[in-house]
Amino acid sequence: MPIIPRYNLTQTSTHVNIEVSIPHVRVSTSTLDLVIDDGTELHLYAPPTYLLKLALPDRVVDEDAVEESLARAATPGSDVVRVVDVDEKNYSVTGDSAGEKSETTHLWTKEDLPKLQYNPEKNHGTLVVILRKEEENFWQDLDLLGRLQHLTAQRRQEQQTTGTKMTTNPLIKVIDADCNEVEEENNYNGNEVSSSEVVKKLMSINQRGPIYGLFRHFSNVFRDYAREGLAHDMLECPNPDEVYECANEGDEPEQSEEQRRRRMRLQMENEKFDSNRYLSDLNIEEEGDMIFDAAMIMVPHWIANASQNSDLDNITSRLANLAASDDQITFFSSEESHLLATFSPQSNIPVQLSAEQKRTAFLSLADILFAYAYDHRTTDGDSTVESSWTVMILSPSLAWLENYNPPYDRIEDVVRWNIRRSLIHPYLRSYTLARKVVEDVCLILKGGRRTVIRCLLQLHRIMEKSDSHYLFNKLYIDPLIGWVQRCEENEVQQFRREIEGILDNPGSLGKQCLDLDLVELEKSFFDLCYEAGSSTSSEEDSDDSLSYESGSDSRVVEEDTMGTADEEESPVGNLNKDSTERMNEQQPDRNAGINRSVALFGANIGFASSTSGLDNIFSGACDVGGAGKTMVKEA
Repeated sequence: MPIIPRYNLTQTSTHVNIEVSIPHVRVSTSTLDLVIDDGTELHLYAPPTYLLKLALPDRVVDEDAVEESLARAATPGSDVVRVVDVDEKNYSVTGDSAGEKSETTHLWTKEDLPKLQYNPEKNHGTLVVILRKEEENFWQDLDLLGRLQHLTAQRRQEQQTTGTKMTTNPLIKVIDADCNEVEEENNYNGNEVSSSEVVKKLMSINQRGPIYGLFRHFSNVFRDYAREGLAHDMLECPNPDEVYECANEGDEPEQSEEQRRRRMRLQMENEKFDSNRYLSDLNIEEEGDMIFDAAMIMVPHWIANASQNSDLDNITSRLANLAASDDQITFFSSEESHLLATFSPQSNIPVQLSAEQKRTAFLSLADILFAYAYDHRTTDGDSTVESSWTVMILSPSLAWLENYNPPYDRIEDVVRWNIRRSLIHPYLRSYTLARKVVEDVCLILKGGRRTVIRCLLQLHRIMEKSDSHYLFNKLYIDPLIGWVQRCEENEVQQFRREIEGILDNPGSLGKQCLDLDLVELEKSFFDLCYEAGSSTSSEEDSDDSLSYESGSDSRVVEEDTMGTADEEESPVGNLNKDSTERMNEQQPDRNAGINRSVALFGANIGFASSTSGLDNIFSGACDVGGAGKTMVKEA
């Protein structure tokens, strides 16, 4: 099977050059096959390996244009004058007639036909195709190679129209409208079969399961094509191809299935929400979590390149002013361009999208970009084996095959669902981080279509490496890449302004809007902390009073021991001995009180203390059996 070679395009106002890498191929005029169809489609075949098909944005000079131009110039009696522009080497034919405005048409010659140049030293074999434009202008978006892989909208519509005409004859022809004979034939063995039952049986033969995918072109994928158990490993949604009966008789099966999946998703999210886990990350900014700190201070590529590549008009003007040369500036790297070029044409993307279909695609794009940006930040831009799962679990479109239905589904709802899932499933469950990721989505969209495509290309690689989530490329990622290349830049920026608007509105993405009772949960948590802090303060006050009493007794002992040296013969010495004995007898009770106070404080702040450890800590402060002066110093 032929493969698509690596290629890139450069242009001037009059020519476009296509540089194709065909290594290890013996090139000759007899082996290469170049065909220009209708001036807009290019077919280049370098057997036995490479085949390149491109749909050009505008017409180029081909053999038909040259023959038509020469025939027009050679028409007898035509008043034509050949004018040669030396600078541009552009031939033109001028026709003048009395009382009519002169018109200038190009006179194409064989010199304007496509040319091939082969360089065997560059990349082990590089072929340059030089094409002459019919109109002198600059073609836009030549770096979006995926657009060139698709047929033009006009030709696709012509093919669809032709195909419709070929199938105008009905597959089933009604010979007789009288159904009496058919009913008599069906009434066999005394069993009467009604026509409605027959229709139901025929419909059940080709029964279609729930539809999903970016433009809802897929169904029964996990039942008929995927390996057994892939749906369980790939999705959070159970049984994605199972058909359930409609809850209401008037509901459409597709709408009822989508509503059922959404109810199941919201219910499962509420069940999986862990309040203790959320509260543990509530003050993660002050606790100094290493992964959280790295995610917050990271500078992703859409921010690093914003100053250089965010202004699309500036990029277009720079590309237009550059001649066709090797140092021409492009946005995408060589690997990214090759990946764009190798995508198979997305035939399931409609030529003309309705406003509802475009809106659905934009909502799915925001949903998936949020999941990608979260993983990109938390992994410091270096995806891991868990990245495909993280992206899947944060995106309702991927985890539950969610189909958004505007105008009922708004951008506020989509972003809220993303934030909800970021507080339920991943490692870092921080509302602050989730808001930061929403800002990242705005910046990605602000960078334009090329920044969005770069993010989707990276996401394509992540899914491609996964054993469980590779099918998302077929269902969502690849169609998104093909569709974004066909979008208008002003549509992307308008959608970005909508997300910025809900970010600026405090009531749109507040914690009270997430339906997780976060405000009440945090209020109860802070009230409990305040009560615990009050009890801790009272225990500390009791400990201070106990320490004051112990210090008073110590000073009394010190003053007594500094009296006479002959304590045995003095009545005062005998009194000091009695006092010391009484303090030694009371000391175990004091140690027990101190132990209880510190243990209570340790329980309030989240750790346990052993009595033996506390005895060792306070042994120096409470040892009154030694000399009086030493005891006072330790106290």
